[in-house]
Amino acid sequence: MYDLNLFPISGNQEQPFHKLIGFQAAEPLRRPVRSRAEDRLIVYFSIKEEAQAPVAVQQSWLDRLMHTFYKTSGSVTSALRSLIETLNLTLMEQNLKSAQEGAMMTGAINLVAVHRRHLYFAQSGLTHAFTITHQGLQHFYDSSQMDRGLGLSRTPTIRYFQADLGTGGYLIMADTPLKTWTELQLLSDGYPNLEQLRRRLLNQAPPDFRLGLVQIVPGDGHIHTIQPTAHPVASDGLAEPAAQPQDDDLKPEIDIPKPGSPDEHLKDDTQEVVVQPTGGASYEGLEAEGQKHDVGSQSRPETHKPGEKRDMSQPGHEARASAQTPSGRADFRPEPGRVSEKKQKATTADDTGFKPQWALVQSLSIEGLTKFFAWWRRIREKASGVVNHLIARWLPEGGDGLSKPSRGTYLLIAVIVPLLVVAFSVGIYLSRGRAMQYQYYFDQAAIASQSASALDDPIIARQEWIDTLNYLDQAAAFRETDELEQLRKEAQIALDYLDGAIRVSFHPAIMGALSPEINITRIVSYGPDLYLLDAAGGRVIHATRESQGYTVNDRFVCASGNFGGGRIEPLVDMVSLPINNPYQAHLLVIDSTGTVAYCAPGMDPVVQRLPSAQGSTGEITRIAFENNHLFALNPTANTIRVYKSTNGRFLDAPFDFFERENFNGKPDITAIIDLAVNGAELYLLRADGQMVDCVSTGLPGNPLICEKPVFEDGRPGKDGQPVVMPESSYVSLLYTPPPDPAISILDATHADIYRFSLRFRLHQRVRSELGDYEVDSPLATGFTIGIDRIGFIAFGHQVFYGYVD
Repeated sequence: MYDLNLFPISGNQEQPFHKLIGFQAAEPLRRPVRSRAEDRLIVYFSIKEEAQAPVAVQQSWLDRLMHTFYKTSGSVTSALRSLIETLNLTLMEQNLKSAQEGAMMTGAINLVAVHRRHLYFAQSGLTHAFTITHQGLQHFYDSSQMDRGLGLSRTPTIRYFQADLGTGGYLIMADTPLKTWTELQLLSDGYPNLEQLRRRLLNQAPPDFRLGLVQIVPGDGHIHTIQPTAHPVASDGLAEPAAQPQDDDLKPEIDIPKPGSPDEHLKDDTQEVVVQPTGGASYEGLEAEGQKHDVGSQSRPETHKPGEKRDMSQPGHEARASAQTPSGRADFRPEPGRVSEKKQKATTADDTGFKPQWALVQSLSIEGLTKFFAWWRRIREKASGVVNHLIARWLPEGGDGLSKPSRGTYLLIAVIVPLLVVAFSVGIYLSRGRAMQYQYYFDQAAIASQSASALDDPIIARQEWIDTLNYLDQAAAFRETDELEQLRKEAQIALDYLDGAIRVSFHPAIMGALSPEINITRIVSYGPDLYLLDAAGGRVIHATRESQGYTVNDRFVCASGNFGGGRIEPLVDMVSLPINNPYQAHLLVIDSTGTVAYCAPGMDPVVQRLPSAQGSTGEITRIAFENNHLFALNPTANTIRVYKSTNGRFLDAPFDFFERENFNGKPDITAIIDLAVNGAELYLLRADGQMVDCVSTGLPGNPLICEKPVFEDGRPGKDGQPVVMPESSYVSLLYTPPPDPAISILDATHADIYRFSLRFRLHQRVRSELGDYEVDSPLATGFTIGIDRIGFIAFGHQVFYGYVD
């Protein structure tokens, strides 16, 4: 787990902290769902200045989101998506109410979940997030700059990202980052400490600039909010460094005013931060932790310039000096050698100004004690009356009247009665309050579903069904019922029908768990063997089928290293081979430099170096194999090179696939992310889901034709309609040979698989149904569908399988 130190930073010295409302973190509340028990949620939310909501209203929105997050089961991605959709609907309702005023409220949000060793991002609106780890700087944002933000449409645009934490790092979030936030500037001397990073972030910052900085360090999951005052900005744009305190200043002078105390606002002009520990953490513990993790002077509550003398005649300083004495008296003198010289001067200063305050404290204390004992006497009298009444009814009268209960009996009753009242109130809330909240959200879901069923417009009906699922997720945070699950199934079936999707149940394929560091990007199903390309480790993992799933073969070797034939670097792709190849290998793998290897169980890789090509070398990213020809995608060189294999050996120099006579229609290869081959046809996939189909005609005058195919719908009820691929992230392309030939595309964001005929008619949209299985990765990373119709899909290090009908 990790501890989170939050630093809300503003470039404006006059800006109060409450204007940074929207930057906070949360830990699990009481009784979270099991999948959220160890997660931490970080929120950075902002509203455009056109129409601001009150601070208290914004805070209530965020509190509701954080509570819902820890009551929402399922994957991290689905939980984050539910929060953004809920907030978007809230802003829309506000805009509809204030439509007559003409002011529209638009928001932007960064939601970051700390889940195990990873950060999971969900963004909506024009906002930015950066991570700094020992591996470098990463920047997450909307590269198209077309996101309109929250509150303007019923379906928000959501972007998902993931980052590895490792030993910890920094998270930076801002609406408008500075141009100086580059890896060269922020990591100029390697991994920065907190003070170095703060200065570099505020370099050339405008006056109204704001950002949220989170220091993430290994720990027990504690959250600390550290509120810095704005640092003066020099004329050159650099934040002036705070004066470094002397050693004597750090030991006795540390003083944290309690909230509401008279000296809460009596801060020194050079004070840097006021620590507001969360979860009961003390400042001393946070300071020690900060020194351990480079927090340094940022988390000290007070600093003084070297040689500066403090004026102890001011009432605020006298109060501080007396507050630090063990007895609480202003005339207390510590033993020699126990405190610094400055501390001794402070405690020996004239304390005449303190006496009136001390007298006031005494009078208030006496008044408070008087009120307490008066309250206690009333409680005793009431309890005595109740008990005497009960005794009068239950016991017969003796000669001396009623028996008088003992003092201990009265005390026991005074303790038990309030506890019973509290328990009764809590019981009422748990039984009725949660039931009422559940019923409210379920009723809203039922209304949305009825509205969707009555609509003829499929676009509006689809949004109503999405709203139904959102309300059901909120209702499920309070109670799980059969009627809720039944309505959820109805909504899912309706959405599947509107999307033309079939839902396929997937189950874990690997017996046991793979390391979270693994990232599966290619899958090859080869009879009873399953091969997984780990892009993070540059190797292939082999698993064999058994009765309960697939078992990893630890003896299989297909990775970078020195083998027979030479050395191969980390692998970037793999393809299956016909079994009649000279090495009887199952796989042909390749690295980015153009070195291939034949791999199979029970043998070491056989390495070959591909012949050199003329022109730019570049880096190979993907390969395809067809009829003893290897097609190598090289986006950096803007080409696809073809290598011919003779008896398993690549001896001839390659040729450029597009270097043909009378051919002027070469596509932009730099935008291609994957390829597949089917005889004379070469299929190319772009990240936006569009394809390029290149056909070798063999005609002298027109040997090659490349065109962008038009997708057409072939599903029942949609026949002949054009297919527009939804805005998403598409990562993989697959050609499946007969008896059921198809071209398949993987939508990483929604984990949907689009299956087209060879004439580009969409006949299936396979939607992954994982049930109660939780996935760590927000995106699907790889897939395959075998000729036996068994499909596999990967989410990072997790692999699932299901039957695709």
